[in-house]
Amino acid sequence: MNPLLSQFLAEANDLLASVDEGLLQLERVPGDPELVNEVFRAAHTFKGSSGLFDFPELTRLTHAAEDLLDQVRGGRLALDSGMTDDLLAAFDLIRGWLAHVTAHERLPASAGNDAAGLITRLRAPLGGEEAGPTSASAGPARVISAAPQWLAWFDAEWLTETAGWLATTASTLRFVWYTPDTDCFFRAEDPLHLIRQVPALDKLNVVQPQTWPTPEEYDEYACLLSFAVATRAAVGELEYLFRYVPDQIEIVELDADAITRHLSGEPPLHVEEPVTAAFVPMIDSELAADARAVLHAAHRALTMEGVVTEGTRLRSVRHAVTAAAGALGVPVALAEAGPAELIEAVVRLAGEAAPAPVPAAVAVEPVERREERADERRADDPGGQVGTRVLKVDQEKVDRLMELVGELNVAKNGLTFLADAAEEEFGSRVLSRRIKDQYAGLHRIAEELQAAVMDVRMLPLSVAFGRFPRLVRDLSRRLGKTIELVTEGEDTMADKDVIEALGDPLVHLVRNSLDHGIEPSDERVAAGKAPAARLTLAAVADGDAVIVEVSDDGRGVDPERVKRKAYEKGLISEEELETLSDSEAVDLVFRPGFSTADQVSDLSGRGVGMDAVRASVEKLGGAVTMKSKFGQGTYTRLRLPLSMAVTQVMVVSVSGQRFGIPVDLVVETVRVPVAEMGRVLHQDVVMMRGEVVPVIDLARVLDMPWAPGEGEDRRILVVSVNGQRIGLLVEAFHREVDVILKPMEGLLAYADEFSGTALLGDGLVLLVLNMKEVLGLAARVA
Repeated sequence: MNPLLSQFLAEANDLLASVDEGLLQLERVPGDPELVNEVFRAAHTFKGSSGLFDFPELTRLTHAAEDLLDQVRGGRLALDSGMTDDLLAAFDLIRGWLAHVTAHERLPASAGNDAAGLITRLRAPLGGEEAGPTSASAGPARVISAAPQWLAWFDAEWLTETAGWLATTASTLRFVWYTPDTDCFFRAEDPLHLIRQVPALDKLNVVQPQTWPTPEEYDEYACLLSFAVATRAAVGELEYLFRYVPDQIEIVELDADAITRHLSGEPPLHVEEPVTAAFVPMIDSELAADARAVLHAAHRALTMEGVVTEGTRLRSVRHAVTAAAGALGVPVALAEAGPAELIEAVVRLAGEAAPAPVPAAVAVEPVERREERADERRADDPGGQVGTRVLKVDQEKVDRLMELVGELNVAKNGLTFLADAAEEEFGSRVLSRRIKDQYAGLHRIAEELQAAVMDVRMLPLSVAFGRFPRLVRDLSRRLGKTIELVTEGEDTMADKDVIEALGDPLVHLVRNSLDHGIEPSDERVAAGKAPAARLTLAAVADGDAVIVEVSDDGRGVDPERVKRKAYEKGLISEEELETLSDSEAVDLVFRPGFSTADQVSDLSGRGVGMDAVRASVEKLGGAVTMKSKFGQGTYTRLRLPLSMAVTQVMVVSVSGQRFGIPVDLVVETVRVPVAEMGRVLHQDVVMMRGEVVPVIDLARVLDMPWAPGEGEDRRILVVSVNGQRIGLLVEAFHREVDVILKPMEGLLAYADEFSGTALLGDGLVLLVLNMKEVLGLAARVA
């Protein structure tokens, strides 16, 4: 992929997220100017960046959205819910396009048709498609008889021919002088892209600076070029095209006489008297720096030609000189004129003003010296650091680094096997001890390195929570409910794999709360509740785990209705219908195929939502619990490991083959005499602390040829799955190890009884068991 496109796609997600978040906040706080500016800036930056690529449909759609936001920003339109819906729909469509671009490096073939309706809706509040240039071009023509000095950048022979046909047709031609800001690229402005969009282009001159910086001082991210353009397009069209950079352009409309006078070599306007700095203190403080630079240039050049030439290098010249003009009492009519006429008036009035001593604090300083001081300040002042210490790294690189850490752990663990071999095979206890000492040092370094890489992989839960303000807004409006979303603990950190895998379970829980749990406003009021429901997403760190809670103050779960529905669907027996407690009834919602919905919709009712939540969370090595109080609300708690990258497993062996079992599931390891083993209903059991624990022969479940000796003790690994204790009959216990778990792939991808593989220090592959699937397989074998 083009590196520039790859960078754009990486940054686009943040920009689109900023737009979505800002629009949702504007619905709650309408008219907030700072929020409007933030949304507009994000949309403008995105549009400018997208213009670097050949995605015309994307550019047109973002252009329409930006125009609407610009009208809102200027106070000419009030953002309502309909406009917000259209803007959100536009950026949702763009987000889908970018996913297609990520895979195919081009927009989908249907992009044009998909965008057409949205563009029409976005432009409707503005008066329809392309309302800007149409209305602007409808005004009277502005014919200027005095050609600007920068017209000299056009070839004299071409100007002569142009004046000839203008005289023949009695028409005019528009000329544009475009001087981009030096730092325009950092505001997502693309001067070349703007120039390429100029309609009916007749002539283009790219103006280079008078002197180029030395190689040592050259900054490839600074724009040093200007553009002189001749076009037959209307003035309104040009103003619309350059509407976001009005302070960087000058547009004049010339007839044949004006061009002829320019070619005849009429002398430029001269300044009658030198410019003084006497009136600098009167200039608006916000524009003082630019105004001083303009006046300094005028004082040095003493001619209007020099002032204009110098002024084109300065940012916001028109604004700076306008401020000076206002302080000196320049008529409003002159203030609307071009820069040349305006500067002439300012200089003339300044010359007529009585000289006054310039205070030291406002003495004019040469432009070069001001730039030098700025460089010195940036270099020496630690508080003036402009850069950021945050790096954006491709997650594939972090994943690769994690793989190397895993390989380092495997190599490190191999030292323990080497130490045992040194003592058992070669009889050298001294060598064994020295190897173990080296292992201890390497183990410390490996653990610190692993922790450092894990820190890099950590992301805040706000990444997972970020999608829900929009989801809750859209679904609540669709369901006709008033819902307030509250998020807590967004800065809680978890591994990126956990964050990514958490998205779907949370979506299921939130949708169920909105559809089933939360009542309509009238029903809430009748029940004595506030009309607006409250949905809370909270996260908190708990040791080596993270807890995410989803709660609402809705109608809660009716345990009697749940039991009745479960019985009707054949999920529980008649005996269970009578004996299940309320808490056990609530847990029935996680049964496969269970649903209390009377009819199926695209939101819920298919009986896969809550079962999918539990399956997804357990696949992550976590657990789900739900509590509910009928009439008061529901509380669902997800407990997840902080990281899925490194897994601690207990190693056991059966029939000479080693297997791993997650340590989180292990309760204890015991050796039980054969005489203490029992049997109930064809199931081996053992009595432990007054509790009957069923025992499963792991070799039989995995179809492996092994059986314990007649008189030897039984080695049993007790695990806890879904709150139930179960014993696994194994051949031998081994040590606990930290492993990098790799998913099952290829021909073994179907083997659900294994959650993945890991490499041990002695080079052997360890199969890690998926205990839920193993127990299900055991039930089928029995």
